[in-house]
Amino acid sequence: MSKNGISGGLGAAALAQVLPGAALSTLVLNTNSLGDGGAEQLAKVIAGHLHLTTLDLGQNGISDAGAAALAEAIKLNTRLQRLDLSGNAIDKDGAAALAAALAASTTLEVLVLTDNYLGEAGALSLGDALRANNSLKELHLKGNEIGDVGVAAICEALMARHGDITVLDLGNNSLTEAGAAVLTRMLSLKRSLKELNLYMNDIGDSGMAKMAHAIADNKGLAVLDVGGNNIGPKGMAALAGALRNHGSLTSLELGYNPLGPEGTKTVTDLAKFNLPKLSSLKMGWCKVAGGDGARGLSDLVLLNNTLSHVDLRGNALGNDGAILLSHGLKAAENSKIVDLDLGYNEIKDDGACALAQALKANPEGAPKEIKLNSNYITRFGQVALSEAVDMVYEMGKGKMTTVHF
Repeated sequence: MSKNGISGGLGAAALAQVLPGAALSTLVLNTNSLGDGGAEQLAKVIAGHLHLTTLDLGQNGISDAGAAALAEAIKLNTRLQRLDLSGNAIDKDGAAALAAALAASTTLEVLVLTDNYLGEAGALSLGDALRANNSLKELHLKGNEIGDVGVAAICEALMARHGDITVLDLGNNSLTEAGAAVLTRMLSLKRSLKELNLYMNDIGDSGMAKMAHAIADNKGLAVLDVGGNNIGPKGMAALAGALRNHGSLTSLELGYNPLGPEGTKTVTDLAKFNLPKLSSLKMGWCKVAGGDGARGLSDLVLLNNTLSHVDLRGNALGNDGAILLSHGLKAAENSKIVDLDLGYNEIKDDGACALAQALKANPEGAPKEIKLNSNYITRFGQVALSEAVDMVYEMGKGKMTTVHF
């Protein structure tokens, strides 16, 4: 019942009346207006509910008072496995209350507190709770400004506990090389991660060089997000060396890092043959430009046979880069590409026509979607691509390709 304008007054009261007799296992109320009052009403029901395993109250204007009420309910509930309180207004006091509930819980496996106001103090409370809890497997803390001290507290606690952690989201938390050092130790000791999100921090080349082998030690890691961390060619070289022949990685986010042509070539050399399960590669706004970096991307498209999603937005590829990329598309054998995003790349009609020729030459290898939003393609280039799409359908045995302008 997300996005339905349910208030903390009548709406929450009505739900509180019917929930005790409902055999619901999942209740999603994301993006409503429950507030603290609604959270308090629902908490009274949740405490003794015998079936509820998933509760999503994200983006409901819940602050510390509502979080405290929910925390008391969680202490009494013996079934709840997943709690999502993302996008609320929970501060350090609410975090402390939830931490006490986490310490007492033996069933909670997923805790989502992204985009709140926990800060360093809230992270310290959660760290203490994690030492007493062995059930939690996923912890999502993106956008809480917990800083290096908070990250260190969480990582020290994860090292001290018996239970494994499989998903850890520390994105947008002002993490620097100093905090990354403790995270590195945790990654080396706890090798159970399947997803690691460090998006929009400031690890830098030195921090990435220290972390690289610890990341690679998590052999089951499928999703890695290190976008927006001021990682340049040197840091990328360290990460690529550690990830070579990693057998589980399916998604790699590198966007908003100043990789440049040199770093891009390092990535493409890695992804061509040495990441056997990689299906998603995101390199938006990485300063690739239209020369050697674009040539590396062309080789990647030509030779890789696992990628389905490729994000290259905002790299100033221009016509030269689009023409180079078209050379790879023209002979590519990979027919798995679902989404090739070339938006915001200053591509004009010459580049569009080159891409159109590539589609005509290789209809069976054409991506299902090519996104060219916010470029400089006129009606002339659009017609060329539209004609190419028609030919893909005719020559590619009914294969559909869509081009977005």
